[in-house]
Amino acid sequence: MSTDNPIASREFLDPVFKEVMTFNFAQLALPFETQVEVSRLPRTMDALVVLEKATEREKAHAQTVFSYFRVYNQIEFKSKADPLTRDGYNLIRGRSYLYLGEKKISASLMTVTIISARQPRNVLYHSPPDVKWESEGKGHYKSTDIFPVNLFVCNELEIESKNYPLLLFAASKEKFRQFVEQIIGENNIAYIYYASRVEPQITKEVLQMAGKQNLYEKQLQRIVDSMGTDLLKKMTPEERVRGLTVAERLTGLNLEDLRALDAKSKAELLQLLKLPDETQD
Repeated sequence: MSTDNPIASREFLDPVFKEVMTFNFAQLALPFETQVEVSRLPRTMDALVVLEKATEREKAHAQTVFSYFRVYNQIEFKSKADPLTRDGYNLIRGRSYLYLGEKKISASLMTVTIISARQPRNVLYHSPPDVKWESEGKGHYKSTDIFPVNLFVCNELEIESKNYPLLLFAASKEKFRQFVEQIIGENNIAYIYYASRVEPQITKEVLQMAGKQNLYEKQLQRIVDSMGTDLLKKMTPEERVRGLTVAERLTGLNLEDLRALDAKSKAELLQLLKLPDETQD
Protein backbone atom coordinates (compact mmCIF):
# COMPACT_ATOMS: atom_id res chain seq x y z
CA MET A 1 0.00 0.00 0.00
CA SER A 2 1.42 3.35 -1.03
CA THR A 3 1.83 5.99 1.70
CA ASP A 4 3.13 8.85 -0.48
CA ASN A 5 0.08 10.96 0.37
CA PRO A 6 0.80 12.75 3.72
CA ILE A 7 -2.79 12.41 4.94
CA ALA A 8 -3.00 8.73 3.97
CA SER A 9 0.40 8.10 5.53
CA ARG A 10 -0.64 9.68 8.82
CA GLU A 11 -3.90 7.70 8.84
CA PHE A 12 -1.85 4.55 8.19
CA LEU A 13 1.03 5.10 10.64
CA ASP A 14 -0.63 6.94 13.54
CA PRO A 15 -2.68 3.92 14.70
CA VAL A 16 0.43 1.74 14.50
CA PHE A 17 2.45 4.27 16.51
CA LYS A 18 -0.21 4.41 19.22
CA GLU A 19 -0.52 0.63 19.28
CA VAL A 20 3.26 0.19 19.61
CA MET A 21 3.54 2.73 22.40
CA THR A 22 0.54 1.25 24.22
CA PHE A 23 2.17 -2.20 23.93
CA ASN A 24 5.49 -0.83 25.19
CA PHE A 25 3.99 0.82 28.28
CA ALA A 26 1.63 -2.11 28.95
CA GLN A 27 4.69 -4.36 29.27
CA LEU A 28 5.77 -2.11 32.15
CA ALA A 29 2.25 -1.96 33.61
CA LEU A 30 2.26 1.82 33.13
CA PRO A 31 -0.79 3.85 32.03
CA PHE A 32 -0.91 5.21 28.49
CA GLU A 33 -3.74 7.24 26.91
CA THR A 34 -4.16 8.22 23.27
CA GLN A 35 -6.10 11.01 21.55
CA VAL A 36 -6.41 13.06 24.72
CA GLU A 37 -8.68 16.08 24.26
CA VAL A 38 -7.51 19.44 25.54
CA SER A 39 -9.97 22.23 26.25
CA ARG A 40 -13.12 22.45 24.11
CA LEU A 41 -11.16 23.24 20.98
CA PRO A 42 -10.83 20.52 18.30
CA ARG A 43 -7.30 19.71 19.45
CA THR A 44 -6.01 16.41 20.79
CA MET A 45 -2.65 15.20 22.04
CA ASP A 46 -1.45 12.05 20.32
CA ALA A 47 -0.76 10.47 23.70
CA LEU A 48 -0.54 11.25 27.40
CA VAL A 49 1.22 9.28 30.13
CA VAL A 50 0.14 10.14 33.68
CA LEU A 51 2.50 8.72 36.31
CA GLU A 52 1.18 9.77 39.70
CA LYS A 53 3.31 7.33 41.69
CA ALA A 54 7.05 7.80 42.21
CA THR A 55 7.54 4.07 41.56
CA GLU A 56 5.89 4.44 38.14
CA ARG A 57 8.16 7.33 37.22
CA GLU A 58 11.22 5.39 38.37
CA LYS A 59 10.22 2.44 36.18
CA ALA A 60 9.75 4.70 33.15
CA HIS A 61 13.12 6.35 33.81
CA ALA A 62 14.94 3.03 34.08
CA GLN A 63 13.24 0.99 31.33
CA THR A 64 12.33 3.43 28.54
CA VAL A 65 14.04 6.24 26.65
CA PHE A 66 11.93 8.69 28.65
CA SER A 67 14.34 9.11 31.56
CA TYR A 68 13.00 12.59 32.29
CA PHE A 69 9.26 11.81 32.68
CA ARG A 70 7.34 13.68 35.37
CA VAL A 71 3.72 13.25 36.45
CA TYR A 72 2.04 14.44 33.22
CA ASN A 73 3.77 13.56 29.97
CA GLN A 74 2.55 14.63 26.53
CA ILE A 75 3.78 12.65 23.48
CA GLU A 76 3.35 13.75 19.86
CA PHE A 77 4.28 11.80 16.72
CA LYS A 78 5.43 13.22 13.37
CA SER A 79 5.83 10.65 10.59
CA LYS A 80 8.14 10.88 7.55
CA ALA A 81 5.22 12.09 5.40
CA ASP A 82 4.02 14.55 8.05
CA PRO A 83 7.22 16.32 9.14
CA LEU A 84 7.54 18.61 12.12
CA THR A 85 7.42 22.26 11.04
CA ARG A 86 7.78 25.44 13.09
CA ASP A 87 4.03 26.00 12.86
CA GLY A 88 3.38 22.41 13.91
CA TYR A 89 5.76 22.84 16.82
CA ASN A 90 3.82 25.90 17.99
CA LEU A 91 0.53 23.99 17.77
CA ILE A 92 1.99 21.23 19.94
CA ARG A 93 3.13 23.79 22.51
CA GLY A 94 -0.32 25.35 22.39
CA ARG A 95 -1.89 22.02 23.34
CA SER A 96 0.59 21.77 26.21
CA TYR A 97 -0.45 25.12 27.64
CA LEU A 98 -4.15 24.37 27.12
CA TYR A 99 -3.73 21.20 29.15
CA LEU A 100 -1.89 23.03 31.94
CA GLY A 101 -4.61 25.66 32.13
CA GLU A 102 -7.51 23.23 31.97
CA LYS A 103 -6.06 20.88 34.61
CA LYS A 104 -4.70 23.76 36.71
CA ILE A 105 -1.30 22.14 37.13
CA SER A 106 2.23 23.53 37.24
CA ALA A 107 4.52 23.25 34.22
CA SER A 108 7.08 21.74 36.60
CA LEU A 109 4.92 18.60 36.73
CA MET A 110 4.71 18.14 32.95
CA THR A 111 6.96 17.08 30.09
CA VAL A 112 6.48 17.37 26.32
CA THR A 113 7.99 14.83 23.92
CA ILE A 114 7.98 14.94 20.12
CA ILE A 115 8.94 11.82 18.21
CA SER A 116 9.98 12.72 14.66
CA ALA A 117 10.82 10.22 11.92
CA ARG A 118 13.42 12.56 10.40
CA GLN A 119 15.39 15.56 11.64
CA PRO A 120 13.25 18.75 11.59
CA ARG A 121 16.02 21.14 10.57
CA ASN A 122 13.87 24.28 10.53
CA VAL A 123 12.78 23.61 14.09
CA LEU A 124 16.23 22.69 15.41
CA TYR A 125 18.26 25.36 13.61
CA HIS A 126 15.82 28.16 12.79
CA SER A 127 13.66 28.39 15.90
CA PRO A 128 12.77 31.76 17.48
CA PRO A 129 15.66 33.37 19.43
CA ASP A 130 14.13 32.36 22.76
CA VAL A 131 14.20 28.63 21.86
CA LYS A 132 17.56 26.86 21.76
CA TRP A 133 18.27 23.14 21.47
CA GLU A 134 20.93 21.04 23.15
CA SER A 135 21.92 17.45 22.43
CA GLU A 136 20.99 15.00 25.18
CA GLY A 137 22.45 11.99 23.35
CA LYS A 138 22.35 10.45 19.89
CA GLY A 139 19.00 11.35 18.33
CA HIS A 140 17.74 13.12 21.48
CA TYR A 141 17.45 16.92 21.67
CA LYS A 142 16.07 19.15 24.42
CA SER A 143 14.97 22.78 24.23
CA THR A 144 16.36 25.17 26.80
CA ASP A 145 13.25 27.26 27.41
CA ILE A 146 11.45 27.35 30.77
CA PHE A 147 9.01 24.61 29.76
CA PRO A 148 11.39 22.33 27.76
CA VAL A 149 10.52 19.97 24.91
CA ASN A 150 12.30 16.66 24.34
CA LEU A 151 12.70 15.75 20.68
CA PHE A 152 13.64 12.26 19.46
CA VAL A 153 14.75 11.82 15.83
CA CYS A 154 14.13 8.18 14.89
CA ASN A 155 16.69 8.23 12.05
CA GLU A 156 19.50 9.08 14.48
CA LEU A 157 18.80 6.70 17.37
CA GLU A 158 21.11 3.85 18.34
CA ILE A 159 19.77 0.37 17.56
CA GLU A 160 19.17 -0.83 21.10
CA SER A 161 16.14 -2.33 22.79
CA LYS A 162 14.93 0.80 24.60
CA ASN A 163 14.73 2.58 21.22
CA TYR A 164 12.78 -0.18 19.41
CA PRO A 165 9.35 1.54 19.73
CA LEU A 166 10.79 4.62 17.99
CA LEU A 167 13.08 2.92 15.45
CA LEU A 168 9.99 1.38 13.86
CA PHE A 169 9.17 4.81 12.45
CA ALA A 170 12.58 5.82 11.09
CA ALA A 171 12.28 7.60 7.74
CA SER A 172 15.64 6.23 6.58
CA LYS A 173 15.17 2.88 4.83
CA GLU A 174 18.77 1.95 5.68
CA LYS A 175 18.20 2.61 9.40
CA PHE A 176 14.94 0.67 9.28
CA ARG A 177 16.67 -2.25 7.52
CA GLN A 178 19.41 -2.34 10.18
CA PHE A 179 16.73 -2.32 12.87
CA VAL A 180 14.85 -5.21 11.21
CA GLU A 181 18.07 -7.21 10.88
CA GLN A 182 18.58 -6.73 14.62
CA ILE A 183 15.11 -7.86 15.70
CA ILE A 184 15.15 -10.81 13.31
CA GLY A 185 18.49 -11.88 14.79
CA GLU A 186 16.83 -11.75 18.21
CA ASN A 187 13.72 -13.54 16.89
CA ASN A 188 11.71 -10.67 18.40
CA ILE A 189 8.27 -11.71 17.16
CA ALA A 190 6.39 -8.69 18.55
CA TYR A 191 8.53 -6.13 16.75
CA ILE A 192 8.81 -8.21 13.57
CA TYR A 193 5.00 -8.04 13.47
CA TYR A 194 5.01 -4.26 13.83
CA ALA A 195 7.82 -3.90 11.27
CA SER A 196 5.75 -5.95 8.81
CA ARG A 197 2.95 -3.40 9.19
CA VAL A 198 5.12 -0.30 8.86
CA GLU A 199 7.44 -1.40 6.01
CA PRO A 200 6.22 -4.78 4.74
CA GLN A 201 8.52 -4.97 1.68
CA ILE A 202 11.75 -4.26 3.57
CA THR A 203 10.76 -6.64 6.35
CA LYS A 204 9.98 -9.37 3.82
CA GLU A 205 13.32 -8.89 2.06
CA VAL A 206 15.34 -9.10 5.28
CA LEU A 207 13.41 -12.18 6.44
CA GLN A 208 14.06 -13.85 3.09
CA MET A 209 17.78 -13.08 3.30
CA ALA A 210 17.81 -14.54 6.81
CA GLY A 211 16.09 -17.69 5.54
CA LYS A 212 12.97 -16.96 7.58
CA GLN A 213 10.35 -16.62 4.84
CA ASN A 214 7.95 -18.80 6.85
CA LEU A 215 8.12 -16.29 9.70
CA TYR A 216 7.09 -13.53 7.28
CA GLU A 217 4.13 -15.60 6.10
CA LYS A 218 3.08 -16.09 9.72
CA GLN A 219 3.30 -12.35 10.39
CA LEU A 220 1.36 -11.62 7.21
CA GLN A 221 -1.37 -14.01 8.27
CA ARG A 222 -1.44 -12.37 11.69
CA ILE A 223 -1.97 -8.98 10.03
CA VAL A 224 -4.73 -10.38 7.84
CA ASP A 225 -6.43 -12.00 10.85
CA SER A 226 -6.38 -8.79 12.88
CA MET A 227 -6.82 -6.15 10.16
CA GLY A 228 -8.19 -7.93 7.10
CA THR A 229 -11.48 -6.03 6.94
CA ASP A 230 -9.81 -2.67 7.51
CA LEU A 231 -7.22 -3.39 4.82
CA LEU A 232 -9.92 -4.26 2.29
CA LYS A 233 -11.62 -0.93 2.92
CA LYS A 234 -8.43 0.87 1.91
CA MET A 235 -8.10 -1.05 -1.37
CA THR A 236 -9.72 -0.17 -4.67
CA PRO A 237 -11.99 -2.77 -6.32
CA GLU A 238 -9.27 -3.33 -8.92
CA GLU A 239 -6.70 -4.05 -6.19
CA ARG A 240 -9.07 -6.47 -4.45
CA VAL A 241 -9.57 -8.69 -7.50
CA ARG A 242 -6.08 -8.42 -9.00
CA GLY A 243 -4.76 -11.89 -9.82
CA LEU A 244 -8.13 -13.64 -9.51
CA THR A 245 -9.58 -15.71 -12.33
CA VAL A 246 -13.04 -14.90 -13.69
CA ALA A 247 -14.42 -17.91 -11.81
CA GLU A 248 -12.86 -16.70 -8.55
CA ARG A 249 -14.27 -13.20 -9.08
CA LEU A 250 -17.77 -14.66 -9.45
CA THR A 251 -17.52 -16.94 -6.42
CA GLY A 252 -20.62 -16.58 -4.24
CA LEU A 253 -22.79 -15.17 -7.01
CA ASN A 254 -25.61 -17.32 -8.41
CA LEU A 255 -27.79 -16.88 -11.50
CA GLU A 256 -30.55 -15.14 -9.54
CA ASP A 257 -28.04 -12.62 -8.15
CA LEU A 258 -26.86 -11.82 -11.66
CA ARG A 259 -30.38 -11.45 -12.99
CA ALA A 260 -31.26 -9.06 -10.16
CA LEU A 261 -28.48 -6.60 -11.07
CA ASP A 262 -29.60 -3.31 -12.59
CA ALA A 263 -28.05 -2.00 -15.80
CA LYS A 264 -25.45 0.12 -14.02
CA SER A 265 -24.34 -2.77 -11.81
CA LYS A 266 -24.10 -5.08 -14.84
CA ALA A 267 -21.92 -2.54 -16.63
CA GLU A 268 -19.68 -2.25 -13.55
CA LEU A 269 -19.43 -6.02 -13.33
CA LEU A 270 -18.44 -6.30 -17.00
CA GLN A 271 -15.80 -3.63 -16.51
CA LEU A 272 -14.46 -5.38 -13.42
CA LEU A 273 -14.27 -8.70 -15.25
CA LYS A 274 -12.66 -7.03 -18.26
CA LEU A 275 -15.20 -8.74 -20.57
CA PRO A 276 -16.69 -7.14 -23.73
CA ASP A 277 -20.14 -5.65 -23.20
CA GLU A 278 -22.21 -7.75 -25.61
CA THR A 279 -25.16 -5.41 -25.19
CA GLN A 280 -23.36 -2.88 -27.36
CA ASP A 281 -23.71 -4.97 -30.59
